[in-house]
Amino acid sequence: AASIMGGGSDLGVLSPVENCVLGITAGMACKLTNYPLLSWKNTVQQGLPLSMNPSIVYRGLVMAMLNLGGSTGVQFASMGFFAKRLREAGCSQQQTQMGGAFLGGLVSGIPCSMWELTMIQQQRFGGSIASTPVRVMKEYGTTGLFRGMSMTMGRECLFTLAMLGVTPAIQKQLVEGSYKMDSNSALATGALVGSFFAATVSHPMDTIKTCMQGDLDRKKYTSVTKTGKALADEYGTARGLFKGLSFRIVLIATTFFLVNNFKEQMLPVMFPHAAKKEDTDK
Repeated sequence: AASIMGGGSDLGVLSPVENCVLGITAGMACKLTNYPLLSWKNTVQQGLPLSMNPSIVYRGLVMAMLNLGGSTGVQFASMGFFAKRLREAGCSQQQTQMGGAFLGGLVSGIPCSMWELTMIQQQRFGGSIASTPVRVMKEYGTTGLFRGMSMTMGRECLFTLAMLGVTPAIQKQLVEGSYKMDSNSALATGALVGSFFAATVSHPMDTIKTCMQGDLDRKKYTSVTKTGKALADEYGTARGLFKGLSFRIVLIATTFFLVNNFKEQMLPVMFPHAAKKEDTDK
């Protein structure tokens, strides 16, 4: 059987429910593996002291797993939906893959923003998954949960485009093109290239979002534009808006590799009918 690789092709043959289940499973497995990188990235972005204490580093782990699992589930389901629509409209495989990934990321940014706000509040102040959003709504109103959402949606567009569009496209080219690389090496290369693109382009949005969600009192960071200006004034434009970039590049590279790898390994096991259909189509 041909190797199942990431992107719009294999997700397009799954049902919305199957895509969601596959995404949740792959996302949660990934976050269980690389969570410390996310914790340190958020700490550096907010200008807080870096800790190696596991009890602090792993605060919010369960929420982070639910966040990445849920977000990846939404991304897979949304991308599968849009990929089918684009394919039916006569778009090429590359257009289907890239367009589906971009639109899937846009949709996933809505729930992702609220889940990340909960996680960041846990990382800063502790509290449980249940008590944290309740506290936020009690102190700041329901709108408090939506703080930073526009930046999250913008970031997730580029993130998902790179993870489910660019990364598997590079992998496919390296495996099937003149390079003839093995699948894992090609996936690692695609993940590295995709992560540099996604991390660098979207990092200012991620930094602004993280700072806003960590400062619900608006003592230092208020609106999107004023937060960006405050960071630039305090640290300089490049240093302020790209704080924690090194952690995020490594975080995204491992995420791209792990999510696509888990997806490749899990899809034929969880949904063998889809794997057979994909092989038949090829």
